[in-house]
Amino acid sequence: MMRWFAVVEVLAVFVGIVAFIWRLQFTFPDFAMLLLAFIIVTFFVHGDSFKNLGFGSLGIVKGMKIIALPTVIVAGVLVLVAIPTHFAQMGRLAGLGKYFAWALLQQFALQSFFGNRLLLIMRNPNRAAWLNGAIFAAVHVPNPVLVPVTFIGGYFLTRAFFSTRNLVPLAVSHAIIGSLLSVALPVAWHHGLRVGPGYYR
Repeated sequence: MMRWFAVVEVLAVFVGIVAFIWRLQFTFPDFAMLLLAFIIVTFFVHGDSFKNLGFGSLGIVKGMKIIALPTVIVAGVLVLVAIPTHFAQMGRLAGLGKYFAWALLQQFALQSFFGNRLLLIMRNPNRAAWLNGAIFAAVHVPNPVLVPVTFIGGYFLTRAFFSTRNLVPLAVSHAIIGSLLSVALPVAWHHGLRVGPGYYR
């Protein structure tokens, strides 16, 4: 019963997010708060604990160990790419703290809601992680940089979440890679990391 309810939840929230990105943010901006409220209500329906949602201190150290090397490798590549052509833009990384908050919110939705529900539905961590990556990529359409990055990153971070049950290490990695992407690659490629209709502006 709860598995089928989770299917409905995932579809409803996914459609709601896509609708907000492409239309409702312009016509009904408060819809985002309604969507967040719906997600929170589902936590009570499923009896999710704070630990299961990724809050608290447990799992932080383990999570940092898991994401440290991949994050350093990707960040290093991006820094090397950025130095010859976009070094002057590195000052923009001063906003990393604000971006961390946004990254944490995204990981909250991606892992605490989608990740947990997909694991309940599929009962296979690997398949659930791949599907979660696909969902993460889908909401970043049509950005040609973010779609592949969020697909692979979404998969990896979801597997890390299933192992550690902590959102903070995931948000740290997300914030670092996202910030570096914005300065390492030409704006003409990623359009300021915008998605949906904003990408075309």
